[in-house]
Amino acid sequence: MKTFVSLFPVSIFVLVSALATPVSDCRGEEKKPATTTLSVDSAAFTFSPGNWAGDEGRGGSGYRQTWNPGAYFRVTWEAGKEASAPVLLLDTSTFDKELFDAPRIAYQLDGVWQGDVPCAEEIVLEGARDSGPHELTVFLKSSRQTERWGSEGVSGRNVLRVTGLRIGASGTPGVSAPSKKWALIVGDSITEGVGAYDLECYSHLVGEGLREWGYEYGVSACGWSGWLNRGDKPPGDVPGYYVIKDSTDGSGGEYVEAESRWNKIDANTSLLDEKGHISATGATGEEPSVILINYGTNDSLWKQNPSDVQSSMKQGLLAVRGAAPEAEIFVLIPFGQYKAEELRTAVDAFREARPDDDKITITDLGPDSARALKVKEGYWGGLHPNPRAHATFAAKVLARIGMKLGDM
Repeated sequence: MKTFVSLFPVSIFVLVSALATPVSDCRGEEKKPATTTLSVDSAAFTFSPGNWAGDEGRGGSGYRQTWNPGAYFRVTWEAGKEASAPVLLLDTSTFDKELFDAPRIAYQLDGVWQGDVPCAEEIVLEGARDSGPHELTVFLKSSRQTERWGSEGVSGRNVLRVTGLRIGASGTPGVSAPSKKWALIVGDSITEGVGAYDLECYSHLVGEGLREWGYEYGVSACGWSGWLNRGDKPPGDVPGYYVIKDSTDGSGGEYVEAESRWNKIDANTSLLDEKGHISATGATGEEPSVILINYGTNDSLWKQNPSDVQSSMKQGLLAVRGAAPEAEIFVLIPFGQYKAEELRTAVDAFREARPDDDKITITDLGPDSARALKVKEGYWGGLHPNPRAHATFAAKVLARIGMKLGDM
């Protein structure tokens, strides 16, 4: 019996190998495909509002950086004929491997997701090899709760710092136009997403729901933080939200600007425009349409001075209103019902001070949520809700916001 060996598979292998072989010059040296880089100040980029600092204040062409899990950016481009994958370019020079692991991102490229990607100087993005339009959205998924805020004149080290996107040489930038409407979501570890993974936390889900209604959104949250309580691993370098000291019976006291973060992106970057209003990117006329605040849990657990916490809530809400005159403010009662009475008192004081202001709302999911979370490692998790609870809370919070905004 004769044995026949087909040459067809070999021919295919040779053809594929030839196509995959890098182009060489006349000396036999490998030539890399020609590329072009979209810089972060290109119109192709849109960054989540209220989240990002740059090499020149909140701008510049060198980089944009954020320390906030949940922050995102989008970039659009038209690819040419080159069959090369785009490459995300990051600056990782601030990282300290002895102090923290590299932050992790998730991204969506033309509708296909990749998750749990550690930050590196160059990240080859699978897909988008065909000519034509492409869109990439990148989220800072998680980072260690340390070395994120920075200090005067010194950047935080544990940050996502984007320097550009490398594409084929014949590619051209698109125009990624952001919505003028945006929401600012502020909170502690629960808002940051501790207890949930892969962008499963309520803040991301609420934000994505708002995007369906035409809003951009920025998440500004970190573990351990509160109205007074410092954020990130104790002693924590992230200031409290609106710090008051030496109050009396929940009123008065001294506001400490240097120890407060309500009007800052990081230690060196203001959240306000030149008029003192909260701004998406630093320009005037970019105030948020919606502000959602979830604070009180850590002020209770860490036993901050009750009078100062109460005064912080009262004065902080008025300060936020002054910086966002037309925003709908939603004061979320923490899911565990921490400081619920004090928050209601603060909103009552706000309404007494501004009787014609109907754009502030208490959002309370009620004591049943708190009881469910008291069962440690229970069906809904514990102090930090599990993904199941985050999804449930997000649906309820988004419904309350939608009814107030008239989007439902």
